[in-house]
Amino acid sequence: MVVDKANLPHILKNLYFTRSEPISLVHFITNRCNARCSFCFIDFDNPETFKGELSLEEINLLTKNLGKSLLNVNLTGGEPFARKDIIDIAKCYIINSTVQSIYITTNGSLPDRIENFAKEISKFSPKTELSFQISVDDFPEEHDRVRKISNLFNDCLKSYKILEKFGPKVNPVINITVTHENCNNIKNIFYYLVNDCGVESIKCCIVRDEGVYKTPEQKKKKIFEAYDWLTNEIKKLCKNKKIKNYNTNSIQGKLHGKKDVISWEMVKKMYLEPKFLSNCYAGGIFGIIQSNGDVYPCEILEKNLLGNLRDNKMDLMNIWDNQKTKETRKFIIDSKCNCTYECALSFNVLANWKYQGRLISSLFNLD
Repeated sequence: MVVDKANLPHILKNLYFTRSEPISLVHFITNRCNARCSFCFIDFDNPETFKGELSLEEINLLTKNLGKSLLNVNLTGGEPFARKDIIDIAKCYIINSTVQSIYITTNGSLPDRIENFAKEISKFSPKTELSFQISVDDFPEEHDRVRKISNLFNDCLKSYKILEKFGPKVNPVINITVTHENCNNIKNIFYYLVNDCGVESIKCCIVRDEGVYKTPEQKKKKIFEAYDWLTNEIKKLCKNKKIKNYNTNSIQGKLHGKKDVISWEMVKKMYLEPKFLSNCYAGGIFGIIQSNGDVYPCEILEKNLLGNLRDNKMDLMNIWDNQKTKETRKFIIDSKCNCTYECALSFNVLANWKYQGRLISSLFNLD
C-alpha cells in the first residue's frame, strides 16, 4: 500500500495492533436521491431523513480532524452526485487529511457530473486514486423499473465508458447487488453485461437486512445460490483476465483481489446461518459518518450511536477516543459481532492476522 501523506509505520501499528484510528470511512454526504430502489435501506417517507446534512464548511473542518491513518473515504448517499459541491467535498479530504483514495458509490444517473468530478479531481490531485462503483442490477428495462429512473441503465453504461478513458488512477466498476428481484436471472444478467455491454470490471454484493429493508425469507436460499454462482464466476474470469477489477501486476492489486475472494467466502458462510468467523474492527479502523453528522461503527449497529460531529466541534477523533466508542469496540469483540456487511469485512480481512498468510501468498500466486 503506497502512502504519500501518512507515516507508514504508524499506519501499520494502527492496522495490526492498536486499531484506534480510522483507516477507512464511509461518509454519507447526503440522503437525497433521484432513485427509489425497492431494496434501499433509507426511509424516504420520513421527512426528517433529508434534514440537517453537513455543510461544506462543516465538512472542511471535519476533514482536519480525522487522525493520522486515514487512507480511504467512500463518499456515498443517497446519490452523492445529488450534491453539487461534491468536488469541493473531495478536495477537503485531499487537502486536509491523509487519504490516498476516494471511492464513490453512485447510481450512475448523472454522467455529466461524474465526468466533471473525475476530470477536476484528477487534475487537482493526480496521485489520488478514484474508484467509482456504479450500480447495475438487471437488464435495462427491469433495472430502470426497480430503481424508478427512466434511461438509467444507459446512463450507467455511459458513465462507465466515460470513466474508462481516464487512465489507471480512475477505476470504474459495475456492481451487481443480488436481491430477491434479480436472483432468478443472475447468470443472464451477468453475461449480458460482460459479453453484450463490454463491461470489463464487475463486482457484486448481496442484499442484507438494514434500515427499512427486510429480505423476503422465502427468497434467501435463491439469493444465496445466485451470489454463490456470481462470485465464483467473477473469480474465474478475473483469473483468466477477462475481468480486470485490479491491476494484477501490482502488490496492491493482488492484495485487493485476494481480499475480495476472502470476503466472498465469509459472506457465503454467514448469509443463511449467521456465525462468528473472525473479529470485527468497526469503530476502530472503520466507521460511518451519516449526512447529519452522526457517527456509527458501521451501518448495521444502528443503535450504537458513537456521537454527533456538531456536538464535538466537528472533531471525529474526539468521538473516536470517547468512552462510548471504546465500550462499543469492546462490545463488538466480546459479543463476537458478525454480519455480511462487505465494506467492514474488507478492512477486517486486511487487519486480521488470521488472513495474512493467504494475502501474502497471493503476491506469489500461491493461493
